[in-house]
Amino acid sequence: MARVVVVGGGFAGTSLAARLAKLRHEVVLLEAGDRLGGRLRGHQAGDGLWQLDLDTFTLPGVLRDLFRKSGRPLDAALTLHTLPGRRHVFADRTVMDLPMGRRSGQVDAFLGTFGEDPWSPWLDPMTEPWDLVRRRLLNQVPSADSLDRATRRALHARRPLSREVARTFDDDRVRRMVLDDVVLAGDDPRAVPAATAVRHQVERNFGRWEVEGGMPALADALARRLEERRVDVRLGCSAWGVERDTSGVTGVRTDDGVVAADVVAWCAPTWPDGLPEPALLPRIPAHRALVRLSPDAPTPDLARDVAVHADPPLHLWEGSPGCWTIAHHKAEDPLIALVRVGIDLRDRVVERHDLAPADLVRLGHWGWQWRGWRTVLQRPGPTLPPGVVMAGAHAHPGPSLEAIGLATEAIAERLGAVPRRPATPA
Repeated sequence: MARVVVVGGGFAGTSLAARLAKLRHEVVLLEAGDRLGGRLRGHQAGDGLWQLDLDTFTLPGVLRDLFRKSGRPLDAALTLHTLPGRRHVFADRTVMDLPMGRRSGQVDAFLGTFGEDPWSPWLDPMTEPWDLVRRRLLNQVPSADSLDRATRRALHARRPLSREVARTFDDDRVRRMVLDDVVLAGDDPRAVPAATAVRHQVERNFGRWEVEGGMPALADALARRLEERRVDVRLGCSAWGVERDTSGVTGVRTDDGVVAADVVAWCAPTWPDGLPEPALLPRIPAHRALVRLSPDAPTPDLARDVAVHADPPLHLWEGSPGCWTIAHHKAEDPLIALVRVGIDLRDRVVERHDLAPADLVRLGHWGWQWRGWRTVLQRPGPTLPPGVVMAGAHAHPGPSLEAIGLATEAIAERLGAVPRRPATPA
């Protein structure tokens, strides 16, 4: 039996701890806060609770696999709902509701809005690239062999997203549908590989989903799963380094001393002392305006998820009822920018809080900036000392719920199950 110390009690840490405990490892989870869940719990400010990240996801199979392989199936713990899609609003006030989960719906949406459909011919050939990305980069902890020459050629690894979009779409509104969220996330489309666009094909095929009760319900379900699996959860325990000797990993350094370990799974957003930091730049997220809307004022026509493709671009979504998060670059007050595209929330706002990028970075890691295809192998995960694994927003393959869930699945598969002890003869 391996003694695995998991650092960090967010989605990465709790999902990995649950998986490893089911595989009969001895698991200790260290969390600096007073409860599990991390950013799944949302951001409490004033009288509202906001989700700083979009709290819907694709690939519901990631959660189903997590719960099935850590105990009782997902349906015994949570309920998932599919969402109709995303609303796209353009600078000329054109509005398109783009369905998720069905190709025909997207064809109809483009034809009805633009009179033509350049979207589906772009996405249709991405089935094979997505399968390649899934098998080579997501379902396993990648190595240099994962991106061999044949794989790079098949994925057009050297082609940046900016060039892919420019050569594919004539209408700037459609180009903005691909590029704006990349920019708001803190990336330069000229440094982002074109293959990352497979996420649009995944959305079209699998749809977008939400957990009934929101992400806090997922956090609660994972906390219960750790209790069922008898994981040693230590709240209020701040870990800050990895202890190693010539034989490998020996433990985790905390404010209360060293916790012995055979394997360390670093899932906290901080970087541990004792390990070399990656030669990458952290993403700097866009500003967040958190607004709570009065239920008594007239309700504007808003979808659950709205992308605004104007100057400046914005993305807004509703987390808990009435609490809207607006991602923006502070070129101007986002409420004023929304008015120009026909969305006026000003008379409904009863509470507002603004978070600058520096505030968001203090709340956690937002991933690493893309610097070409080699970033895949430079992110923490593929290249770590023996006995250390990483998962979370700061690790391979990225900060989304699906990416983190696939990472913990791959790590658990690599560590494997502890053999059962043979039965003692009577």
